[in-house]
Amino acid sequence: MKDKRIRIIINPSARSGRGWSASQRALLTETSWDGMRAEIAESRSAEHFRALVRSSQEEDLAALGIAGGDGTVRLALSAFDGPNRVPLGILPIGSGNDFAKGIGVPLALSAALRVLSAGVPRWVDVARTTPGAEPYCCVASLGLDTVALRLIHGSWFPRSEALNISAALRALLIYRPQRVRITWHGGSFEGEVMFAAVTNTRSYGGGFHVSPSARVDDGLLNLCIVRRTGRIRLLSQFPRILKGTHDVMPEVTLAASPWVRLEGVNDALPVTLDGELPQATTPIELRCEPATLQVLVPPPS
Repeated sequence: MKDKRIRIIINPSARSGRGWSASQRALLTETSWDGMRAEIAESRSAEHFRALVRSSQEEDLAALGIAGGDGTVRLALSAFDGPNRVPLGILPIGSGNDFAKGIGVPLALSAALRVLSAGVPRWVDVARTTPGAEPYCCVASLGLDTVALRLIHGSWFPRSEALNISAALRALLIYRPQRVRITWHGGSFEGEVMFAAVTNTRSYGGGFHVSPSARVDDGLLNLCIVRRTGRIRLLSQFPRILKGTHDVMPEVTLAASPWVRLEGVNDALPVTLDGELPQATTPIELRCEPATLQVLVPPPS
């Protein structure tokens, strides 16, 4: 990988539009690139970001770094027609960096930059919707999450883990449970839910550990269903969902499957992907695409 180039694409809309700070940019000049030349490209729009990602796959690059959070990773996934040739390095400067955590990339930018320059390639899973063929890296969810996301995107405050938690608690006060039908390999459920999440990673939303046994390289998606329960009851158990110890709750069903189908029994229900406002609706099928994405991870110690 000597004498080759590394390209870093910055997503200015990451961190609620705050992008990179001056101190974060300064780190680029202080990083040792192991004899490689680093260049920076700043996207002007989502489509421009995808175009930069696509063109990078056709060049002689040692690695492609993308600076942002889970939404930025999903944006990069939407630019790939298949497995990526140039490995992807995640620089986690977003408000939610659960995919970076899931593949073992450190959240400290200086350490993540070292992974970009000296990391090792690893193939991991992604998920995709049918219909729509929309990819996602962390989670597809319905129910309480859709209400919380509307509160988050309508807030004047920059997106953060604290805002995510606050919005989830506020959403709990106004959400009305929806009746759904969920099927997966080896199981099914029909009834009213507080929320249902189909994850590729252990956590989403900046730290909600809804699928503590999930792995990004096992060829499976992880399903978490929280059936209808009282608001006070769910509020009292909220710390369990944050920590990933909610498997003891009788209202919770956890399962793993290569595919999951979500249906609204009475109405089409909005489905969120990787923390973005709903762009999909039920009925929808979510499928794991094993070993589809090549990423850079820390070398073994």
